[in-house]
Amino acid sequence: MAQEKIDIDLDITPAAPEPETPKYKFTDPYWSNKDAKHVIVTIEYPNGKKATASVQDNDGENPDYKKIMEEFGEEVLDKNTEEGVKRRDDEIKKRLQRKETEAIRHKQEILFNSKIEAFEISTIKNSTNMELKRKIRKAKSPMEVAAYTTILLLDDFMNEKSVTDLWDETPSLVQKLKEVAEVVYDEKDKS
Repeated sequence: MAQEKIDIDLDITPAAPEPETPKYKFTDPYWSNKDAKHVIVTIEYPNGKKATASVQDNDGENPDYKKIMEEFGEEVLDKNTEEGVKRRDDEIKKRLQRKETEAIRHKQEILFNSKIEAFEISTIKNSTNMELKRKIRKAKSPMEVAAYTTILLLDDFMNEKSVTDLWDETPSLVQKLKEVAEVVYDEKDKS
């Protein structure tokens, strides 16, 4: 036979619902545009992942915006925004300084390499003209290195040739040298 149902009247209080664990939390909020109620915030998930989010509240109904404002307040967002702008400006200054330093270093490397290349020329290396060799070493620009190197090479070229050889090989150069020499001697005679 079937058992008979017993009606028991007990006062049962249902258990309180467990508080819902948040799906994520907000950190480091700052204003993107305070007038437009636009906030940039980092979202941290329970698994450790982070994401940057843009939260805007045009109509006053965005629950995330409300939660951020309740948790942090405008003062904290103002402070975070000010600190973020300062960090950004400092980083820009550091990058500019690095670029300037790299540009200076690059110019120095070019100058150094041009001096090395000049002294790799056997005529320059073996020259006894210490004054011009010193000027090449002390040159402040690659153009200066090239100019002094050219003068030293020309000096060597001129010393190895007789006037007749020079005239045969480079008559226009000899003519120019003759004109310069005449001007120099004319000025010596005048003094």
